[in-house]
Amino acid sequence: MSFSRAVAILALVCLPAISAAGGAYAQAKGPAPAKQPPKEEKTFPKDSTWTLRAMNGKPVSPGMEATLKIDGQFRGSGFAGCNTWSATMWPVRAQHFAVGPMAVTKKQCAAPLMAFERSYLSALHTQPVWDVVNGMLEVKSPAGTLSFVRGF
Repeated sequence: MSFSRAVAILALVCLPAISAAGGAYAQAKGPAPAKQPPKEEKTFPKDSTWTLRAMNGKPVSPGMEATLKIDGQFRGSGFAGCNTWSATMWPVRAQHFAVGPMAVTKKQCAAPLMAFERSYLSALHTQPVWDVVNGMLEVKSPAGTLSFVRGF
């Protein structure tokens, strides 16, 4: 018997056993995890006005206020606690949004209000991700988390 014929016979005898062992191993591991469907992109909340209710999980203190309005031309504007602001806000894939340079008025307020304003504007400006959950707009960024309710 030639060497190549012996290898062919050995392959015919061994392959079913190897296949069965592989199948038993796969069954022991369990079924392959189901693939997650891609996350559905939501519509960017343009033509809407929002009022800040919580920052970094804490309710906004009485006397402090911040708003966010996004118009149909992707222009964001609002009140930041002491000053008004405006900037271009355009949607980016995976529910991120990019914020262009901010124009902010130059009014000076008490130190706690200015600290609140800096935190608010920083959270909006640093690579935020947004989502609308139960009618609330959630904005998360490396600089903080903002939770908004629909405004007037």
